[in-house]
Amino acid sequence: MAKKPSKKPIEKKEFNLEDFKKTEGLNFTVKEKELSWIPLSEAFHDAVKVPGIPVGYFTSFRGYSNTGKSTAIYEGVAGCQKLGTLPIIYETEGNWNWTHARNIGVQFEEYVDEETGEVNYRGDFIFLQGPDLLKMYAYYDHQHSKMGTKPLRYEPVVEDISLHMHTILDAQQEERLPRDVCFFWDSVGSINCFKGATSKTTNNQWTAGALATCFKSLINYRIPASRREDAPYSATFAVVQQIWLDNENKVIKHKGGEAFFYSPRLIFHFGGILTHSTEKLKATLSGEEFQFGVETRIRCEKNQVNGIEQKGKIASTPHGYWNPDKINDYKEEHKDFIKAHLNTEYDNFIIEKEEVGLSREDMMA
Repeated sequence: MAKKPSKKPIEKKEFNLEDFKKTEGLNFTVKEKELSWIPLSEAFHDAVKVPGIPVGYFTSFRGYSNTGKSTAIYEGVAGCQKLGTLPIIYETEGNWNWTHARNIGVQFEEYVDEETGEVNYRGDFIFLQGPDLLKMYAYYDHQHSKMGTKPLRYEPVVEDISLHMHTILDAQQEERLPRDVCFFWDSVGSINCFKGATSKTTNNQWTAGALATCFKSLINYRIPASRREDAPYSATFAVVQQIWLDNENKVIKHKGGEAFFYSPRLIFHFGGILTHSTEKLKATLSGEEFQFGVETRIRCEKNQVNGIEQKGKIASTPHGYWNPDKINDYKEEHKDFIKAHLNTEYDNFIIEKEEVGLSREDMMA
């Protein structure tokens, strides 16, 4: 049999991927800025081995009520002011305390409004509580994204916060606000969603859906995009979120829904899983007690920033976080503050710890 002629091998054209990228306009891989942090206290770092809040990321401080979570917001605001980053605070629980903020290091001044005679506060920050958000957006129809001619509801909603964040980031991108910014929200789950407010009802699933939807582009695009080297300014987001125990399944759930559990790149958990697991820090003198803080366990529950996951203990005091092993140093440094609250002499002052809410499961965790 005659041999079949062998097929001539196909010559492959020379190809250069970099040339292809340039031709197609795909040569825009951009390096991220070097990782930096908004600093919290030394005691926070000692407990979890993380300096604070990572710039350009979404961070969550979660736990049961009265476990010291909100102290992170005060310290974060003070840390921003030290760096020159503009803190933007959404306080929707009505628990912000300006004296407490000053004791922790937040810089501001009091002034009297000449028109109203009211005492107000100003400084290098933007501070909005629920009534302020309502004043700005009561006429705004979040369902159809347009401003109306009359109030649509009489309570702030989660969509107000996301809309304001977009407005701030628009101003930053247009260089009308040429500053690095950090958004703080205390706390997630404390206000209704637009659908709930306009129907005058509360539906947890509606609020959870609104959180997942209206913050989606902020969390997944606009905040992380500020980490790129071609972004002139950075944007950071940190929240406080309370948790509750699902007794049937023995798992914790998050107020406002689970969207803000899956989305953060860094989560700090305060207290225990099944209970608060805190210890009250008390001053006792002449038979009278004064509770000045709580000691709690804290752990880095999730870290997709630098991978460090550490746990320890921390004391939340009127002056920020403190190392529990150095609580006597706190007592000495702030004795005048404590004396003023006790309204008595300092000589016989002692510190006591009262264990509360410690379950067997928590003690073994």
